[in-house]
Amino acid sequence: TAPACVTAFEPNETTAAAAIITNGSTNSAAISTSTDVDFFKITTTATSNIVYRLVGPAGVDFDLQILNSAGTQIGSAATTSSTETVTLNNQVAGTYFIRVFGFSGANSTTCYTIQATATPVATSCASSKDTSTNNATTGAATIAFNTDIRGLINVGSDVDHYRFVISRAGTITLTLTTLPANYHLRLVSSTGTILATSNRSGTSNETIAYTAAVGTYFARVYPNNTNTFNASSCYTLRVALGTAARPADYVTIDKAKPTMQIAPNPVHDRVNVQLSGFEGNAEISIFNMNGVQLMKRKATIGNTPFDFSRLTSGVYYIQVSQGKAILSRSKFIKQ
Repeated sequence: TAPACVTAFEPNETTAAAAIITNGSTNSAAISTSTDVDFFKITTTATSNIVYRLVGPAGVDFDLQILNSAGTQIGSAATTSSTETVTLNNQVAGTYFIRVFGFSGANSTTCYTIQATATPVATSCASSKDTSTNNATTGAATIAFNTDIRGLINVGSDVDHYRFVISRAGTITLTLTTLPANYHLRLVSSTGTILATSNRSGTSNETIAYTAAVGTYFARVYPNNTNTFNASSCYTLRVALGTAARPADYVTIDKAKPTMQIAPNPVHDRVNVQLSGFEGNAEISIFNMNGVQLMKRKATIGNTPFDFSRLTSGVYYIQVSQGKAILSRSKFIKQ
């Protein structure tokens, strides 16, 4: 009795009759005659790196060709080995065809296996806060309040966590918008307890209004099911403060364009240093032209005042740092 793979997917001798296979699945079939040829097709929903793998019966020379949706060959593997692999990177979303055939009429009733694995390529729409480790709260990045955070659910098992800290009890509002698929939103405590959930259907916006005590919280973005994702279109998350507040030394604006404003400059006695585009706990230091540190204090939201009345006339530097990282440095003149 011939193995079941001899008739599996048949007839599939043309692109029009190609058998549909799913991403990552292993499928068994056979090239059972010298004229037999098998076509398969896979459809992707995002730009992806795709690996096609054919494992044939030992000692039988099967080859592999990859075609785009127009039927044009875009890749092939034709070694004398029983295993053939084609890797095509950055392939746009669409339908691709796989052609399996025997070299010089090679055939066998023994099954071969064919597999196509498409890994979506991350797009630039995602924020740096949507990291490879934020599938759990332990890998969550701290996000800025009242700021749009863009992220991707690029596979059905993806779950994104974002961390934020409330230093004064009060109301907060979490929103999840620009949904490309049916995603949901949760507010989670520092111990992992689910405090609130918004799980509307379809791509409707999700909203959570909550009265938060002082502490650490996590916003969780997750798909409705493992078949719900979009690897090229981002969602938008925002944690907005109502009556709750962040720590006074937590500087949170857009980190893409860090700036420091010193006013007045030149200065006589007092000066205000205003930061924008920084995130996290920052320190502001004053140095003379010889690099000697004269003052240092934590940055605050809005203006950080300094009294320069005891400094002698000359040129000085103001430096903003986080740990060992120097984020900005500006020169000012003391008159």
